[in-house]
Amino acid sequence: MRFWLSLLWYLLSIATADEKKNPLQVTMISEASQVRAGETFWVGFHLQHPPGYHSYWKHPGVVGVATKISWQLPEGFRAGDIVWPAPEKVMMRIHPAQGYRGEVLLMVPITAPANWSKPTVTLKVELDWMCCAQGCHPAHRVPFALTVKVGKEAILHPEHHAMFEKSRQRVPRPDPLWVTTARIDATKIILCVKPAPGNPRGIKDLGDVWFFSADGAVHSAEPQHKTILADGTLQLTMMRYEFGPQDLPRLLGVLRAEKGWHTDSAVPCIEISAPLSKP
Repeated sequence: MRFWLSLLWYLLSIATADEKKNPLQVTMISEASQVRAGETFWVGFHLQHPPGYHSYWKHPGVVGVATKISWQLPEGFRAGDIVWPAPEKVMMRIHPAQGYRGEVLLMVPITAPANWSKPTVTLKVELDWMCCAQGCHPAHRVPFALTVKVGKEAILHPEHHAMFEKSRQRVPRPDPLWVTTARIDATKIILCVKPAPGNPRGIKDLGDVWFFSADGAVHSAEPQHKTILADGTLQLTMMRYEFGPQDLPRLLGVLRAEKGWHTDSAVPCIEISAPLSKP
């Protein structure tokens, strides 16, 4: 506990609260140039990280702060949860964490009320984020606003639609070509992965494999030990995070394969939701 408290104070000491100097560039966009009352449309926050910088996934790991959205919507409009693209391993100095580099689009579904009669709608929101390299740059309640036309039909914005489609390809999903099971004890979690019948791809085809914990059950800064069993099953042994959730019915997260889960390497990440068995 003392180590993590010391680390927290360290992060606070090197952080700057001057949002004008924050290195992360954030732009709020809509997938549609015109939306229709009563229907769901998508807005996104386009994050552009300078070289060497990163921000954090929905669970950052043992260091970092996830991007947070606080909406101020007109009456009747409803915002869904952030749809998070698959994370990658990032480094906060010497501490591995879970986040993003380069460009990423955080997507959110918005549902308009059926009785909206005005020709436009303005969506207001405040964002919190942490952008880090050798030091960290927090941003707190940064305001954004986006005005979208409302009409009789929904019209996609061609350029923005392409960005959303690309981001959707980065969202991990369960893959029936792979079978996963998991077990847990007091100090570790073991994830087992094997090809489903008919899957032409084997464990040795995957290259390096890394698990990203969606709820902090797995310690993000500890090594993950990979073993290939005699029957071709991948066994990934991971340390539990002492401050993570204790009552765990399932192992939740994302599993990234260096060479992809399919033969065309087009699917680098799959979603994991595996029941946890105990000794």
